[in-house]
Amino acid sequence: MELIKETVNVNNTIHKGSTQTMADGDIIVPDTKPDILKILQVDAVSCVTDKSVENGRAFVSGRVDLKILYIPDKDGETIRSILTSFDYSQPIDNKRIEPDMRLIAESSAERVEFSLLNSRKLRVKTIVGIEFEIVKPETVEIAVDTVDGEDAELKKETINLQNSVDLCDHDFLIRESIEVPGGQSSIREMLKLDAKIVDTDYKTVTGKIVVKGVAAISALYLADGGRVEFMESELPFTEVLDCADAGDETICDIDYSITDVNCSVIEDSDGDCRIIGLEIMVNAQVSATENASFDMICDCYVPRMKTGVDCSQTELEQIVSRPAMQNTIREIVSVTSGAPEVSSVYNVVTKPYIGKTELQGTKLLCEGHIEAYVLYLSASAENPVYSIKKDIPYSYMLDCEVSGNDLEPQVKAEVKHTSYNLNASGEIELRCILSLSANIVRKSKIDIINSVETSAPEAGEKKGIVIYFVQNGDTLWEIAKRYCVPQEEIMQFNNMQPEDNLKIGSRLFIPN
Repeated sequence: MELIKETVNVNNTIHKGSTQTMADGDIIVPDTKPDILKILQVDAVSCVTDKSVENGRAFVSGRVDLKILYIPDKDGETIRSILTSFDYSQPIDNKRIEPDMRLIAESSAERVEFSLLNSRKLRVKTIVGIEFEIVKPETVEIAVDTVDGEDAELKKETINLQNSVDLCDHDFLIRESIEVPGGQSSIREMLKLDAKIVDTDYKTVTGKIVVKGVAAISALYLADGGRVEFMESELPFTEVLDCADAGDETICDIDYSITDVNCSVIEDSDGDCRIIGLEIMVNAQVSATENASFDMICDCYVPRMKTGVDCSQTELEQIVSRPAMQNTIREIVSVTSGAPEVSSVYNVVTKPYIGKTELQGTKLLCEGHIEAYVLYLSASAENPVYSIKKDIPYSYMLDCEVSGNDLEPQVKAEVKHTSYNLNASGEIELRCILSLSANIVRKSKIDIINSVETSAPEAGEKKGIVIYFVQNGDTLWEIAKRYCVPQEEIMQFNNMQPEDNLKIGSRLFIPN
């Protein structure tokens, strides 16, 4: 018997988890920089630069960029900086990992420790957290019908799957120049520059994914006279990513990370250093899928023929719901006792963490916190730059519209936008737009029918009418298949209607 099949590409998760690694070393003050009197801040930003997979092991490689602000041991100097990087590589071991699998990974600098060894040398240790998922791309052929003319009895059930359209990394460059705002001093020396991707969105068209967003820039610099000043800017971007199988109904999960930032100070037409030239390399980790629904043949037979069904079992993930929500969180950050007063806020870095997810009926509880790091300028000569850390808790319910003990929530938290304001009391008012989105996944083992072979019944096999007494758990399909007759014939012989239920002990006449 010839089957009609539909093809679907799926990504089955083989191994998922988190790990930590360390990026550490000694940093020597460059010859062009003065000695260190006091460390003000060591800021670390981590990114993934390479991923590889082999038998039994995967590797995540990356870089930690360090931005060190310090008070120089030199009269007339207010603040200086050192910019450097450490590389890291972390193996992930699992016997099920194979070379044709794909690795999805994100990293973040979770903790930075440092010690000043002498005025020209300091030791820095950064703990890097890595979230990873190893998936196996598979092509599954699902039998949905038989060719015309086949007199077969088919038992079908509807399955909803995610057809994988694309799972890969796309890199693009944002190249732009920004100018020091009027009323601010020209740049004598860049101290640090921070960039982050915010306000992202996408649209899919045939063969393309159009991504949009903003690169938010904060630049801290030394002005003439040794004053510390800063400027902010936003660089909107639109990039078109190639995706051969994308269409209007494609759904994308996109994770952005900045893998490199190059900046240079440029003179304007008057010869003043008031322009910053930027080259920002962005990595977009894209998982593109489309909803696919099939009426799958889960069992079949040909009446009055011997039927052999060849099946193989596979585990598939069905996304049964995609709940999402956005909410604005407001928080007041007060300066702690002993810390210098705030003159102006330089930058706020926010990172959301998920602490607990729990399905409660048709609702999904999501609890966690947002870590907010506020870097600000003060009038203090001893601490011209200072930072405050604030944990902001959150707890929300998402409406899933489904329930069941076999469901698994996969939750993603993002801070889409962060704004801040310095009020009259010297407190910092934060406003974060938190986005929570989830895939509610049902993992199930499904018997896929590969082929069906039929043959004539053995010679001499008796024909007639069988009287069958219904047993506990019987279904009409199982009885009809057992005696290899159409269900419709059993119903006709017994004056049954489609809505009739079988009763234990009742008698059925089965034409054979």
